[in-house]
Amino acid sequence: MFQTNMVQSVLKGLDPIHHKAVSLTPDQVFNGKITKLYPGQLASLQLGGLTLTAKLEAALTAGKRYWFQVQPGEGIPVLKVLEMQGEHRNSGNGEQALRQLGMSNTKVNEMLVSHLAKEEVPFFRDQVKNGAQTLKELGMANERGFSTVQALIERNLPITPNTFLAMQSVIDGKGLSIQLEEIYGVLQRESAKQPALQQLYDMVHKIRSEATINLDRPYVVEALNSFLSEGDQSPKSKYWQNELVKLGVIKNNTSSQQLLAQLKEMVTVANEKQLRTLWPTISKEEIISLINQGKINRLFSSVVLGTGAKQNLQPLLSFFSKDHEFSYNNDNTLLKQLTSIIKLVGYQYERDVSNFFQQQNNSSEKLLLQLKSSLIEAHKLDLPSSLSQKVESILHRITGQQLLLSNQEGPITNYAVMVPLRLLGTPTDLTIQWQGRKNERGKLDPNHCRILFYINLHHLKETIVDVQIQNRIVSLHVINEHEKPGTLINALRPTLKNALFDLNYHLSSVKWSQPNVRTTNNQNRNIPRHSNDLYQSNRSYQGVDIRI
Repeated sequence: MFQTNMVQSVLKGLDPIHHKAVSLTPDQVFNGKITKLYPGQLASLQLGGLTLTAKLEAALTAGKRYWFQVQPGEGIPVLKVLEMQGEHRNSGNGEQALRQLGMSNTKVNEMLVSHLAKEEVPFFRDQVKNGAQTLKELGMANERGFSTVQALIERNLPITPNTFLAMQSVIDGKGLSIQLEEIYGVLQRESAKQPALQQLYDMVHKIRSEATINLDRPYVVEALNSFLSEGDQSPKSKYWQNELVKLGVIKNNTSSQQLLAQLKEMVTVANEKQLRTLWPTISKEEIISLINQGKINRLFSSVVLGTGAKQNLQPLLSFFSKDHEFSYNNDNTLLKQLTSIIKLVGYQYERDVSNFFQQQNNSSEKLLLQLKSSLIEAHKLDLPSSLSQKVESILHRITGQQLLLSNQEGPITNYAVMVPLRLLGTPTDLTIQWQGRKNERGKLDPNHCRILFYINLHHLKETIVDVQIQNRIVSLHVINEHEKPGTLINALRPTLKNALFDLNYHLSSVKWSQPNVRTTNNQNRNIPRHSNDLYQSNRSYQGVDIRI
């Protein structure tokens, strides 16, 4: 899938910070390779894709792998070479490392340590102990389980069955939007049998309603064009009719001929000023002529959203809907929707609970009416096994997202959140990651930051938008498997530029690239493996020199 192929390459290709730094803590153990020896007892040590400069105080051989343990002390980190015996002396053998750490040589312990050695991940003794115990308890001593423990270790998170399941849910579980759709159907039936489930049903219903995005501006023009061009007898006509009904543009059973007749009637009675906002390059007579001749493609290709797209869309839709005004989500409304969904899901549930007990007022009580609190209450009930599993799965998903919500890397702060949405009736998750330094007020500096959006769109499918801001100058990079829609980008660029200008930002560039297309400068050479790589592991901002 594109999702499993893209995200890591975007972050690794565009964010070199994570490839120039590593953090080592006393008592950590890792398996590294001496790549080269230099005069003056210097050597290059490979660790996690990084190359560190080491001052050698032990006899080591270039090209060999060794187990190292970070020693206590100030200044430059000191590494101790763990003594190994026999044929595995210079290798990533887990059995020998376990013996040196004074741990029992169980199969799970050895497999986990060998996995961490292969991935060159530094770890503590207790992390292996807790990780192995969790893997045995959950019956997950396999590659999938080892990768999940690795993710917890890299982010320095506690390793328990709950955190393991939460992390695994984010790594390879279903998206939150899909899980909400599934449980919604079950709750519709079960809430009638168990009134105690009503609160959970109401909360899921509220989130689904809030998450519904009614309109994709370019898409509605395409849908109208296609529906009117195809004609009622075309096999595709029903599809476009259903799309327009979903968008709220037309009512059920409205035929293309009826809609076309209505368009002609509305154009006939409209004044020149109204028509100029949509068709600035053609006259009223030409518009009517195009309708009469059935030249629908030319008619819609002449529609210009221009710099006033938010205002121009409503007049366009009014030509097709005499009985009701179409509801358009402007930018402020969309921002409010996203903020509301994040609060409703309960990503800050524990903090809100703490505030509730400190304040004990009505407004605080309302904060507890969140999806996570409703799921916790529902989980206490005697539920059918299928529903109980869905409740538990969503709880793990939310908790996993909370674990990855923020990450501090020296002066760089990362925030990431997944927001469930419904686009054209289809569930999808919007992932947003912010990265940057904090300003003097402790907030992310809006003058210098990076914002990454990942979403599965109706027609473009899986898409990443990478926004980088320097001195309030914005560069936009869209990564998508489809070819660049140059005409559409050129049409919408003035709208984007003016909207950013209103916020005191300046658009410098809009770039489009396909992740599977090799470019001459190898821009897309890093192919990602997992969507969870949006969340970078905890590595420090400063480079590190070491002594061995």
